[in-house]
Amino acid sequence: MAGRSSGSGPHRQFCSRRSAGYCAGMGLRRTPMRLATATLIVIASAASAACSGPARAPSQAQARHPADTISAGGNCSPSPPVHPLPPWARDGFTPPDTPMPQVLGARGDIIAILWAPKNPLWAPPLSNRNNKILWVSRVTAKTGAPMQIVATLAGSKRTASVALPTGPGPSIVNMPAPGCWTMHVTWAGNSDLLRLWYAAAPAQ
Repeated sequence: MAGRSSGSGPHRQFCSRRSAGYCAGMGLRRTPMRLATATLIVIASAASAACSGPARAPSQAQARHPADTISAGGNCSPSPPVHPLPPWARDGFTPPDTPMPQVLGARGDIIAILWAPKNPLWAPPLSNRNNKILWVSRVTAKTGAPMQIVATLAGSKRTASVALPTGPGPSIVNMPAPGCWTMHVTWAGNSDLLRLWYAAAPAQ
């Protein structure tokens, strides 16, 4: 994947401008930054009926950019789609059409940008790599407004809640178990749904 060479490549400007703390996962020089660390609360309760409801119709943004619908909502693949980001999510990437692993929300209002083409997320987290997700919102939101994730593990009644105090942006999002997690995301009066796969970490 592009951008793996140290100190250069298409991710160089992105790492220096937007989320330098992610560079370690892409094989680039790391610049200190403060990541929004998710607060994880495991809840043993029955999942609501809404968790299994149908996804909403694609947004107008998806209709304008057909390629974006490839990963709309996500299919919980260990290998997320890798292609150029939608135009509204390219800020800080050089070149702007750099292919990136990504999962687009079912409504097309938020995108989860990932940092490895295969198994970017693990449960429990690997000792040498964090579960990094860069969230980018298509819709205008109040800066600093919190973001809430309520996740449900497929095939079970297990749920988890994750709070990102500063809203969409760089984050570390851990789940309590491997598998397919359906994430209901809300931020600044907006909402979307996507599915992310967390691989089973080897025993340590």
